[in-house]
Amino acid sequence: MQTVDDDELGALIRREGTRHAPSAALADRIRADLRGREAPASPGASRSLPARWLQALALFGAGAATAWGLALALLVAPVADATGDALTDSHVRSLMGAHLADVASSDHHTVKPWFAGKLDFSPPVVDLASDGLPLTGGRLDYVDGHPVAALVYQSGPHVINLFVWPAADARARAPQSLVKRGYNLVHWTEGGMQAWAVSDLNAAELQAFAVLARERMAQGAATR
Repeated sequence: MQTVDDDELGALIRREGTRHAPSAALADRIRADLRGREAPASPGASRSLPARWLQALALFGAGAATAWGLALALLVAPVADATGDALTDSHVRSLMGAHLADVASSDHHTVKPWFAGKLDFSPPVVDLASDGLPLTGGRLDYVDGHPVAALVYQSGPHVINLFVWPAADARARAPQSLVKRGYNLVHWTEGGMQAWAVSDLNAAELQAFAVLARERMAQGAATR
């Protein structure tokens, strides 16, 4: 057996190591990988924990907003309920005698000026005759401790009392329906005015009246 001394063995190792040395590209990749493992966390990674906190805060905020909205709805509902009762009473009273209208006219240019000096606001009096809902007059009424304008419209044999007064919250609100003692009511806010329509008209037709009246109120507010 051939023996190899230490010097020959060292030379052989160096020669074989050179023959199988990694390429420069591979060496660069290895060094880059090592640097990446030793480098501190990237800014994005360092923000991962605050991001989770932000997400949690966002969820908390959404839950709080929902809870606040529910609480507000629970507070507003009894107010609307009481107002609905008062307006239903006024509607019924207006049908019991000869006090449906203080000013009887189908001309909104006659009815609107009649309220001047009698109220501290100018109620919007909309013309819906072309839609089969003619104005027949108006009167003064008193609801929830303050004077209101009551505008009287006709839908076939059905009387619609439209009560209008300034809204405490001027934000526009879409028509909302409720029923009181067999009468249908729809209320909404438009142009800084609160409006309530009350009638024995069926719910769908009264809702259609409310949508039309609100559109005309918005048009009138836009031209003022």
